[in-house]
Amino acid sequence: MPIRPLPIYRQVTSVITRARHLSPPNFIQLFALSSILPQPRIPLAIMSTAVPSSPELPPAKRARSRSPEQRSESGINGAASTSSTSVAAASAPLSAQDKQARKAEARRLRQKRKDYAKQLTKTGREPIEFDIEDLLGVRKVTDILSEGIEYQHKFERGTRLTLHIERLDAHGDGLAVAPERDWVIAVPHTLPGEKVTAEITANERLYSKAKVVEVLEDSATRNNELVRCKYFGDCGGCQYQMIDYAQQLEIKRGVVERAFARFSGLDSALLPKVLPTIASPSQYNYRTKLTPHFELPYELRRGRRSGIRNDANGNGAPGDDKPQYSVPIGFDCIGTKRVMDIEECPIATRTINKGLPSAKQKVVDTIESFKNGATILLRDSLRTYDSFAEDLLVTQAPSANGQVEKDLDTEVVTDHKATVKERVLTTKFESPAGTFFQNNRSILPSLLDYVRDAITTSSTATSDDAAQDQYLVDAYCGSGLFSLCLATLFREVSGVEISSESIKYATKNAELNGITNAKFLAGNAEDIFAKIEYPADKTTVIIDPPRRGCDEEFIRQLVNLGPKHIVYVSCNVHTQARDVGQLIDRDARYKIKSIRGADLFPQTHHVEGVAVLERQEA
Repeated sequence: MPIRPLPIYRQVTSVITRARHLSPPNFIQLFALSSILPQPRIPLAIMSTAVPSSPELPPAKRARSRSPEQRSESGINGAASTSSTSVAAASAPLSAQDKQARKAEARRLRQKRKDYAKQLTKTGREPIEFDIEDLLGVRKVTDILSEGIEYQHKFERGTRLTLHIERLDAHGDGLAVAPERDWVIAVPHTLPGEKVTAEITANERLYSKAKVVEVLEDSATRNNELVRCKYFGDCGGCQYQMIDYAQQLEIKRGVVERAFARFSGLDSALLPKVLPTIASPSQYNYRTKLTPHFELPYELRRGRRSGIRNDANGNGAPGDDKPQYSVPIGFDCIGTKRVMDIEECPIATRTINKGLPSAKQKVVDTIESFKNGATILLRDSLRTYDSFAEDLLVTQAPSANGQVEKDLDTEVVTDHKATVKERVLTTKFESPAGTFFQNNRSILPSLLDYVRDAITTSSTATSDDAAQDQYLVDAYCGSGLFSLCLATLFREVSGVEISSESIKYATKNAELNGITNAKFLAGNAEDIFAKIEYPADKTTVIIDPPRRGCDEEFIRQLVNLGPKHIVYVSCNVHTQARDVGQLIDRDARYKIKSIRGADLFPQTHHVEGVAVLERQEA
C-alpha cells in the first residue's frame, strides 16, 4: 500500500515538480527530499537544535517569536546547507527541555482537535470558518489543514498590525486578512472599509483575535456620538453602539440570510427572501436580566494557601480587623482574562442599574465566604401585575434616543429560586428568577404578533378555517410564553417540556390567567410527543430550543408527528438553519413560508430567528 507523502510546501515549486513524479511515493524518497525543503511552519516551534535561537527566550518560544519571513529564510538557508550538516542536525539529540515542550505541544493540539470534534457534533462549524474560506480561498484553507497548522501561533500576543477591515462576521467582529494573505484576524468594534491599528490578543483555529488600538480611517457607517456606554470598546457585551439602529437591523437581516445559505444545506430556490428584522421599541434600558461575574481576589487565594488572612495589599491582617479586598465585578475585558468592574450597563433596565451597586457591595462584604469566583444575578421583576401599564408596549412609541421613557413599577430580584413576575400584553407569568424567560419585554408583543400572523395565514387554508379546528403543540415550552399568549387562537394547546419545574410553573400560569384550553405535559427525550394525539393536518408546533438547537432524534420525532405548520424560534440562527435543513431533508413536503429575524438584543450582534414551515401535500 502506498504511504501517504508528507506535506510539501507549495512555495518550493521545483521540489513539488520532483515530488509529482514519484510513482508510487514512498517514505524513503520523500525523506530524502525533505533535506532540501524549507523548515515547515509547524506550531511546535521548538527546533532549537536545527535553527538559530535567541538566548533570551525559552526554546518553546523561539521559533514562534520569528516573523514568517524569518522562518522562511531559515528554511531556505537550511536547504542550501550541505547534506552532512543536515544529517548531523537531524540526528542531534533533543534536550530534555525540548522533549517536554514537544510533548506538551502535542498534547495541546490533540486536546484542541478533540474539542473541535465535540463542537462539530453539538453545533456544527463556526460561522467564521465560512468567512475565512471566502477571504483566503478554499485552496489556502485546505493547505493549512493538510499541513496541520490550523492552530499555529501565527502572531505573538501583543504584535501590532495595520489592517484593512473587509467584512463583519456573525458575531459582529471586523475581519481582516493578514499582510501575508495567509491568515485572518478578527477585530471587535471595527467596521468594513476601515483601516485600523490592532494588537493581537489570542490565536484561534484558522484565525487570530485582536483588539483595536486606533482607527486610522473611519467607515461612513461609524458614528461615535451614538455610543452611550463608557465601557464600549473594552467590554465585549455590545458590538454595534456606534452604528445607526436602522443599519443594525439590516446587518442582522444579513446574518440570518447567510446562516440559512451556509448551514441549511438547501438549494437557494427553497429559501425565501429573508424579511426585514423586527425592531425593538426599546434600544437601551431593555434588558431585564444581567449576570455580572467576579473572580476571587488573588490576595485572598494566596492567603488561603498559606493559612494567613491578608489585606488588600497582601499583608497579614492585624488583629481582628476585617481585611478589605478589591473585587472587580462586571464583564470580561476584550483581549484579556481580566474582569472589568462596571458601575452601570446602559442596555439593562433602570431598575437593574439602580440595584447593581448594592448587589456588588454585598459580594464585597461577604467575599471570604466564596471558595471561587461566581456570577451574580439581577432580574427585573414587576412588583404587582396591576402596576403594569398594558398600553405602554402597544401605543407608546420609543423616544428619539431609542427607549420607552415611562418606567414600570419593578424591583430587582437576586435570588435564583425566588419568583419573578412578568406580563406580556394581558398575559401574566411567574417563573423562578434563575430560569429562562425572554429578556426584552418591549419587543415581545411584536414577536408574538408575527408568530400569530404566520400560523393563521396558511397558503392552503381557506379564510373560513376556524381556530377551533386547530391545535397547538409548544415544545420547549418553558413557563408557557407561546402556549398561553396564543391560546385564544386554538381549540386546544399542549405544552411539552422535559423540565418538571417548568411544567409546574406553566400550569400555574395557565391558572393565573384563567386559561382552560391549555395543558402541560412532562415529556422525555426518547418520545417527547408520545402523549400528543392531535390530527396532524390541523396541528401547529412551535419550538424554541436552547442555543445548541435540536438533536436528530427530536427532528425524527417531529417529522413522525407530521404537523401542518412548524414555527421555529431560535436564539442561534445557525443551528436553526441546520435543523430546518435536516427537517426538510427528512420530509420534502415541508416548505419554508418565511424567515425573519427579531432584534431582542439591540446594540449587540445577537439576533433571534423565526422560521415558519408548512407541510404541503403533493
